[in-house]
Amino acid sequence: MSDRSGLSVTVSAYRRLLSAALLALLLAAGVLGAGCAAKNPHPAGSYERGVFFAEQGKDLQAIGAFESFVRQSPLDSLAAEAQYRKAMTYMEMQEYPLASVEFQIMRKDYPTSPFVEDALFEEGKAYLLQVGRVERDLTGAYEARMHFLTFSQTYPGSTYMPEVVAYMEEISDLMVRKRLEQVKIYGQLRRYSAIAIVLDDVMIDEAGSSLIPEVMWRRAQVAERLDDPDTAADMYEKLISLGDENEYHQSAVSALRDLNEEEATDKDDEDY
Repeated sequence: MSDRSGLSVTVSAYRRLLSAALLALLLAAGVLGAGCAAKNPHPAGSYERGVFFAEQGKDLQAIGAFESFVRQSPLDSLAAEAQYRKAMTYMEMQEYPLASVEFQIMRKDYPTSPFVEDALFEEGKAYLLQVGRVERDLTGAYEARMHFLTFSQTYPGSTYMPEVVAYMEEISDLMVRKRLEQVKIYGQLRRYSAIAIVLDDVMIDEAGSSLIPEVMWRRAQVAERLDDPDTAADMYEKLISLGDENEYHQSAVSALRDLNEEEATDKDDEDY
């Protein structure tokens, strides 16, 4: 479980609020009425009741039933699974903040359950799915990154690892796009030295991003503006070394050739 300060307080407060909020939702949906109860053949407080509602696509009712089962039978062998299915139902409803807390509760209350690995992975997804467009706050992406790093260290051989790697690249791309928005502003202000600093940091911090070739290309261009041919040539050479499948490959080849020709001309002029 990730070590976020105040987590126990957050979860405790969440649990206190959940019962009242959930009851209100259930009442609004009319699931406490006799008609709805009659349609589910399983008794109130049972695990099977939650499964029945979930299979019928009645998400709020399923959440209420799983909550009731876990509350009444916390030591039952199916309690961990019920808690996990409750969290997954929130995921299906796209209630990602609620889902992330439910996964935390599941891992805290049932640390030896076989569902802990699944819950840890899904919790990371819940953080990432809270992230919207690039101009929005990326706190969820930072949370997801730290979470997936923890997951990869805890379960290096997990079948989820290919997805974790893909999500980590997606997170890096989000971070890079955010920084490129900053670069755009600096460009409008003609603050090329600031652009160079930002792009250098991006290449170090987000080396796993699929957008690094674009960052290298921009860094080379700003290096030329700053009359720094050595850095420009280094960026072009790195782009070329990535292979011709890289979209900046041919442009880098041409730019490096032009740069070398320009330097040769300058040297000839100096000699003359």
